This record gives sequence, structure tokens and C-alpha cells, in this order.
Amino acid sequence: MEWVEEFYAKQEAWLGIYTSEVSDYHRSKASLLQRLAGDPPKAVLELGAGGGQTAYATAKLGYQVTAVELLPSTAAHAQRLSTCLPTGALEVIRGDFYAVRLNHPYDVVCYWDGFGIGEDEDQARLLRRTAEWLEPTGVVLLDIYSPWYWAKAAGREMVFDTVMRRYGFDPEGNRMIDAWWPVDREQDQVSQSLRCYAPGELEILLRGTGLRLAADDIVPGGAVDYDRGTYQEQTTLDQCMSYTVKLLLE
Repeated sequence: MEWVEEFYAKQEAWLGIYTSEVSDYHRSKASLLQRLAGDPPKAVLELGAGGGQTAYATAKLGYQVTAVELLPSTAAHAQRLSTCLPTGALEVIRGDFYAVRLNHPYDVVCYWDGFGIGEDEDQARLLRRTAEWLEPTGVVLLDIYSPWYWAKAAGREMVFDTVMRRYGFDPEGNRMIDAWWPVDREQDQVSQSLRCYAPGELEILLRGTGLRLAADDIVPGGAVDYDRGTYQEQTTLDQCMSYTVKLLLE
């Protein structure tokens, strides 16, 4: 997982991805949390919160949110957003969610668009920590990258302003590879590598973590049609880029 800090820092430096405005995407994630976890008041823990936009949108719905973010610059942006909310609505903790100490259990733990940064044991270790942070009746919400989509997307390239992006896929490790670099400076490339899981693989991963899959709550996400340059916000499980799962304590 040694790539994590450099990759996200370079993404932010090149495109300002994590310090952008609160968008409809962030609000849709907050709405999905409400749909799957129930109405506020509830205490929510968001892992890998980036610039805090989704945490902010969640707090705006009436939840009490704690956001954990690794990078100082993006955690600072989340902290600035928290000042636009009532006192106590959004707490920002800068730290590594594999090491951070949290004082109380939560009704909801969510990790949007980032699960799978390590090997299977790293994921299992995080899931075990998550189970410890959860209230007995609480829920975990995770975005899971789908292997079938990313295997087909391998080799696709695109340009964002002055930055290039290329997708790859490791079929042996079942990992999507996401490489970024400034145009004409491929030697400065940074990459992220995320483990993809089919639902059956995820159930195997959950063994011994204290969590189980709520099978009726698998929500397919969207997909890009690269040939047409369009994005469909929600598609079927066999077509989606990622899907959201709901986990419960065993």
C-alpha cells in the first residue's frame, strides 16, 4: 500500500480532485446512505473521506459525521467544510484508518470509492477494525470494484485537461490499475491498484471478520460508455464499475 499517499497527493496537485465543490455525486452518496442505513439521527464514520464533500453532504441530511482522511491537504479542506455546518455535525480526524483510535461506536461506517487498496489480509484487517467500531445494530456500507468491468476497461486512455489516464487490469491478482501522469511526462506516472471482488469472493473475505453480507442490499453503480463518451448513473450488476454492499455484524 506504499503507493497510496503519493498517488492521491499527485491527483490533487494535478487536478484538484479532492478540493472540488460539493456535487450531485456527493449528495447521491449521502442519499444512498440514508436509503440503506435509515434516517438520522445516527452517528456516521466515513473512512478515506478525501476532501470531505460526501461527509458534508451526509451531515447536511442531519447525521453526525466523523470523517477520517490520510492526506493533510484534503483533511484541511474537509475541516473548512465543517465550519459551514452546525458545531459538532462534522468532525474531521487526520490519520490512517489502519491505525487511528476512535472513542465510540457508530451506527454507520462507510467507505466510498476506495476499498481494496491492499492485499486480501489488509482488507480483512480493516473489516475487523470496522466491526469493532460498529454499534450492535449498525451497518457498514462499502463500494466494491467489480472485476468484470475493469477487465474490459484495460487499455483505455483519456485526457483531463493536462493529465493523462490509463486503465489496466491484473488478472492474476484481480486488480484494477489506474495510472495518471501529466501530458508529455509519462515518466512521472503514478498508479493506484485496487483489488476487485465479485460478491462471492467478498463473502469469503468476510469470514472471520465479524461481518456478514446483507445479500438483499447489493446496489449496482454506474458505467461509462467509452465509445460514446457517456455515463450511466446506475446499471446492472454485470455491467457496473462498482457496486455498494451493506454489511451487518454476525
